[in-house]
Order: sequence, then structure tokens, then C-alpha cells
Amino acid sequence: MTSVSLSDLFERQARRAPDACAIECGEGSLSYGELLRYGTALAAELHAAGVGPEYVVGLDLPVGPRLVAAMLAAGRLDATFLPLDQRDPRARRDRLLTDARPAAVVVQDGLLAPDEPPLRLLDRVPRVASPAAYLNYTSGSTGEPKGVVNEQHAIVNYIEAAIAEYRLAPADRQLQFSSIAFDIALEEVFSTLGSGATLVLRDEDFRYEDVEDFLRQVDKRGLTVVNLPTGVWNQWGRALRQVPQVRLPAAVRLMVIGGEAAGPDAAEAWHQAAVHPEFRIVNTYGPTEAAVAVSFAELTPGGPVTLGRPVRGVGLVAVDAGLRAVPNGEIGELLISGIAPARGYLDRPDETAARFGTTTDSPGERWFRTGDLGRVRPDGLIEFHGRADDQVKVRGGFRVEPGGVARALQTHPGLVEAVVLPVDLGSGRTLAAFVVAIDAEAPPCVADLRDHLAARLPGFMVPASFTQVAAIPLTDRGKVDAAALRALLGEARSRPESSGSVADAVRASWTAALGAEPEDESADFFDDGGDSLAAVEFLRQLRARLGQAPPLRGLYRAPRFADIVGQLGQSPAGSPGTAF
Repeated sequence: MTSVSLSDLFERQARRAPDACAIECGEGSLSYGELLRYGTALAAELHAAGVGPEYVVGLDLPVGPRLVAAMLAAGRLDATFLPLDQRDPRARRDRLLTDARPAAVVVQDGLLAPDEPPLRLLDRVPRVASPAAYLNYTSGSTGEPKGVVNEQHAIVNYIEAAIAEYRLAPADRQLQFSSIAFDIALEEVFSTLGSGATLVLRDEDFRYEDVEDFLRQVDKRGLTVVNLPTGVWNQWGRALRQVPQVRLPAAVRLMVIGGEAAGPDAAEAWHQAAVHPEFRIVNTYGPTEAAVAVSFAELTPGGPVTLGRPVRGVGLVAVDAGLRAVPNGEIGELLISGIAPARGYLDRPDETAARFGTTTDSPGERWFRTGDLGRVRPDGLIEFHGRADDQVKVRGGFRVEPGGVARALQTHPGLVEAVVLPVDLGSGRTLAAFVVAIDAEAPPCVADLRDHLAARLPGFMVPASFTQVAAIPLTDRGKVDAAALRALLGEARSRPESSGSVADAVRASWTAALGAEPEDESADFFDDGGDSLAAVEFLRQLRARLGQAPPLRGLYRAPRFADIVGQLGQSPAGSPGTAF
């Protein structure tokens, strides 16, 4: 080994306490010693399949012990793992594997050989200081997804800093919550295994309908550390303000968030619900192009919501167009330097050169232009001030360029024009599409448009609503009149409700959660753009209007408008609606 790897952090703990519980999933568990033997055996299989330093190992399997063991096995070989989210379309996963050119793909039942000869990352993106640890891909909203190569020294530095910042110890139990393709998941996995704590995986029984149910699951599993995407955390924080009697389990001492801007009201609500005397909330910040996160900020009751201060070994400053630091208090583009920035983009030297660079005074030290705006306060804390370009974060923190989604939508043969805008709904920030059909009398149906995008883009990039317009409105300067388009959604959401029938309440709640009314009684909540966040908001809206709502699992089983109205109409007001 030429540097300390993620596997090394784990193996230290496995040698220290081999009988301690490393992974727990439902009724099953693996000790550190058992996980070490599993990873060692899998490393031998990978080595026999031709995997070695700087080769990619695709991980195309569900979250579970085998996935974690495969990550560890890749590290033992100085290879690079590429985790794939099983919820992404098969076409997207295949496209990423084709681009990555892996030496092997780990699946649930064994290993798959690649269709094409594998390629070493070292020959595609020049090495900075250590072997490549993991390969993550951007969303691909501006075209093809871009592979980002992050090195071992950077991710190890971050994991060690996180262990120290979070004060993790063997007695801790941390939940693996985020998508495995989201680099936050790597923090959840390796900060736990690198500190000798227990990683708790969500199994089929880990179901929740709202924040109260989620906290019951947290309590049942004795979790002490919970890491949530900020969008989920913000939404549940709003829900906690409405149920002040709900409390966090007494064992929960730390919440970690990351992915988008945190709301001060949510921070206040979570602190008020806390029971542990040393409860903390830590806000993290970092793009895909750096090793997980580059700053920590502790959010305190009544305190400012900031990005905090840089992780050790990392620089984070606001700069001008010439990459010169602007005076404290002035807004500039946030520039990351030091140990954290990635090598660059896979097979994209021009794009790498435009966003990454090497400092002249310290050879080997990298910098990365984030495109985020921020300012350094007089006290040294860093504030976030939006994006310098058109990218936005939606559905819990996924970064998307709406223009790229619109371009994909415009390839539909029934459309002449499309505009996609970010909109803020009760369920968080999402996307809304406005389309001009070739045949206004017979436009493509919403389901057809969704299917068209779902075959080309990951689910979080499919807009929550589609609105047909005769023409895209323009300002007097010839630009798209975004305000006029958003007003169309606002009119639908603010449309007066009638005398209070169940159907009207369901329609109003549906519109509040998704930004558009159901087309007819056969409309399907999830086909209309609903996801888990929108579902929680929809049920909250229903309870506020009717005093009842179906359980979340019931909504998944019977998501059509007519089904929801029929079942709620059969339940007396105030009942939980458990007929679903």
C-alpha cells in the first residue's frame, strides 16, 4: 500500500476488537472479525479476476454486508469502487459502467466480467498524491454524467476529521440512510467502521410514514448518530414544530446534515425536541468534486446557520474572477484547496482544467472552483449565498441544471419547446416543467413525458409537475419570464377550495405537495412526480384539512386519486385511515 486507505481504518478496529458488532441489519449482524474475513475473501476473488491498483470495481448490488465488504476489498487492492444506486434506471447504471470501464462488477450472486477491456484510472486522470479510492458521477443534467475520481489520502483525511468532529466511539450506533451513490453514504459507512462503532443498515422493517414513525425506528434500534440529507431534515423540522410533544430518543446525541441549505427554524425545532444533554447538530458542506465534505458547522439554538470552518488540511475561501481572495465580508465564488479536491473528471481533460488547478507555491496541492457563492464573516465562519451558475439543488440535495433537463425533455417528438424551473413546495425544492406541444389539441400525456425522461435521467431529475402552455412567456428583453410561469403554479395551488368535500381536500393537498392538480381521478401520486418527501408533505396536508390521512405504506399501495378519496370517504373524521 502506498498510503493509508479506507480499508486500513477499518482493519485497525477489526484487530482491536474483532468480536465487536460492525454491521447490523434487522435480526442479522456481522462482527468486525467476520466482516474482515468477508472482505479479505472478496478481495481474493477480485484479484483473481484481474483487479489491481487503479482499476475500477463496479458495485451493482443492494445495500447490505456484501456491498460494504466489496468497498473494503477494493481498498485492500488499491482499486477504486463505483457504488451504483439500485433505484436508478438500468440504462443509467449501464451507461456509468460503460464509461467507467471496470475490471469487474460485484453483484449479489458473484462477479461479472466487463464487456470491454478495463482501463486504469491512472491513465485517464493523472494521479495527484495517492491511489484513487472511489468514483462518483455527477447527475448528468448537462449531458453525459461526469465521473469524479477521489483519492485515498483525501477521503481518509475527511473520515478521520469526521470521527474527531463527531466524537465517534465504539459505543455509537450510526444509521446508513443516504443513497449509496451519494457520497454522504461513504461518511456514514466509514466514519462508523473507522471508529469501532456499529453501522445500522435499513432493512424491510425500517418503515416510516412521518418524523414520529422515523424516530420510533431510531429508538427501536438504539441509534446514537443520525445522518440525514438536509432536505429531509428541513421538512421533518417543520413537522416537529407542529407536534411539540414529540421528542428524540434519549440515546440520539448527534445529527449530521448535508446536501443543501439548512433552515434556522428546523435547527430550532430539532434542538427543542432533543433529550440527550449533549445533543449536537453538525452541518457539512462539500461538492462531489471533493472528498465528501470540506467544512463543519455546529448549529446551536438561536445561532447563525453557516457552513462553518474548513476541515483540517483544507482551504475554503471566497475568490473573485481571478481566483484572488476577496476581503472578508464580501461575496465571492467559494474555492476549495488543499487535500480535499479530486483528481478531476474522467476522460475530460478540458473540463478538468477549467475547474481544477494546482497551486504554484505548493506542488501537488489542488484547488477546485465550486460555482457556489459565499462570504467569510469577521468571525471566520463561512456563509453560503447560492450558486454562481444555473445549478440548483432539489429533492434533498441532488444538484441539477434545469436547462439540461429541459433539453432532454425537448427530444420528445410531441413537443416543440420546454422550460424547466426550480420551485419551492411544501415538500422542498423540486422541478416544474412547462411544455409547448406540437399539437395543442392532442398533446402528449404527462405519463408519456415522465416515461420519456425516466429512460434518460435519474428519478430525482424528473420534474414533479408538467404544465402545457400555448407559448413560453418572455420578458421585454426576450428572456423566459420565469415569474409568469411560476405564477401558473401559484394560481393552481391557491385556487379556493369548495365546501370541504374529501375530494376537494385531497385535490388541494395533492396540489400543495406536487405543484399541480391531478389530471383526473385515475392520476397516480407517484407517477405525477411524487417521491418520499412529497408523500410526507401530502399526508401532512391531508391531516391538516381532514384530521386523517392514510399511512405512508397505504399511499404506496393505493396511490391513485380515486383510491385515496374513496378510502378517506369511508373513514370517519379523525380516524387514521388504516383501511389502505
